[in-house]
Amino acid sequence: MLKEDFVIQSNVRRVLARSNIDYSGITFWTVREAVYLRGIFNLTCSHTDGSRESAVDFTIQNLQSLERKIKSILGVIDIEFGLTNWKKGKGQWIPKRLKEGS
Repeated sequence: MLKEDFVIQSNVRRVLARSNIDYSGITFWTVREAVYLRGIFNLTCSHTDGSRESAVDFTIQNLQSLERKIKSILGVIDIEFGLTNWKKGKGQWIPKRLKEGS
């Protein structure tokens, strides 16, 4: 691993630890200054409203914030998400429908 990748990966770990994201289900690594995140995206806290629409909006805000924070890390040239429960299409975060029983 390049020194730059090691520094970026340490900073990504710091961003995840300082957020309200349950990162136990997320695997991440850095290759040639590109960050890769795989797994399931969950928050450690829930939105107080309780409605599904409100919870989705709250999660989208957290995804956007995470993406901005990682992109702002010095040296990051790209970020690729491979989340099982969210996808990014046309610049917008969209929840994926999970199969029943999964």
